[in-house]
Amino acid sequence: MLIRVFWAYMLGFLVLAVRGEHPERFINLASMRGVVLWDVIWVNQETILVKVAARSFKPMRHIARRTNTRVRIRAKGGLPFVLQRLRRRWMLTGGAITFCLLLYLLSSLIWTVDVVGAKQLDPVQVRREAASAGLYPGNLRFLVNGKDVADRLMREMPGIAFAEVDFRGTQASIRIYERVSPQPSLGAANIVAVKNGVIKDMLVLAGSPKVKEGDLVRAGQILISGIIAPPPPPKTEGAPPPPVPYEPRYVDAQGIVRARVWYRCYAEVPREEVVEQKTGRVATIVSIRLANKEIIIKGPPAIPYPLYNLTENKRKLPQWRNITLPVELVTIRVEEIRLFLLRRSYDEALRLAVQRAQTTMAGQLPAGAVVADHRSRVVNTDVGRVGVQLTVETLEEIGVPQQFAPPNLSPLTSQLRG
Repeated sequence: MLIRVFWAYMLGFLVLAVRGEHPERFINLASMRGVVLWDVIWVNQETILVKVAARSFKPMRHIARRTNTRVRIRAKGGLPFVLQRLRRRWMLTGGAITFCLLLYLLSSLIWTVDVVGAKQLDPVQVRREAASAGLYPGNLRFLVNGKDVADRLMREMPGIAFAEVDFRGTQASIRIYERVSPQPSLGAANIVAVKNGVIKDMLVLAGSPKVKEGDLVRAGQILISGIIAPPPPPKTEGAPPPPVPYEPRYVDAQGIVRARVWYRCYAEVPREEVVEQKTGRVATIVSIRLANKEIIIKGPPAIPYPLYNLTENKRKLPQWRNITLPVELVTIRVEEIRLFLLRRSYDEALRLAVQRAQTTMAGQLPAGAVVADHRSRVVNTDVGRVGVQLTVETLEEIGVPQQFAPPNLSPLTSQLRG
């Protein structure tokens, strides 16, 4: 069926109205002559609508004469008739074709080139180097090879470790990853604590540990030392005295030190509090301020509410040739409020105090900290207010490297090492 519809559209078809006393005879005789009819619709007892291929219309005149029916063309469809109508409207056809070609051409151009990931490098320099490889606004998209552009950027700009080019419609995006320059080292480093805590576990990769699990440490205390002392020489009776031991080795201490850290915060909520409530009434005042004068162009001349919240928005005229006019358009939005006394029960005040303490604590906790435990206790329960102290225990890494300059080696140590 789909193949028949396709060929009917490609070769053209007609919608015919067949009228007579016995239109079914027309259908039967057409089938006997090999004429294919489809989409037969009975309008009434004497009229039917049928579709037929355009090339089969001439033989149907003889069928209509023999069956005493009249055949009228109601509609024409298919590619040949579409082309025939377009041929009569050649200006419209030419304009549509030109529009499609221009649309395809404009969609094939590169309109913008964005640089993503440039922190130390100048994006203008990156675009200039990409333009040397053919990636610039105005060039055709299919003429640009993204891999070649990325290779040229990595080859010509030593500060780029990796680059890739992505095309999305008419926009080209250059994503670069800059090389990370190693930080200058003083020669050795310790791992020190950045905050107080109790050591939970530690992993020493390089250096000498100075604390153990369960120790209480203070901020600034050395956790892993970058000074590795030599082992003491063995003592043997009757043997000559041992040689001078090597001096300590100085390394960049490395390791992971996790500790239990505690945070505390306090929040309180009054049992009775005067709060503001919006009434829903709003007034807008629009005025023009010129020097020391103000002209109201919309709204009341004065604020009509005794208690209110005010929001002011000022807009100046755009600058013209380095000339700024002292004229401002001011929009004032006034919301009426009323004050009322809010009374809370003890449970409501306690719940709100805990929520406020949790909100404050969320701002104190560092990113990546794992909360191990939390507890709250009431510390103030007088008649007027309820206070809550929240304590949170976290597990977090507290060790950071701290560089130091090792002393110069003695000549004897240098000779022994050599």
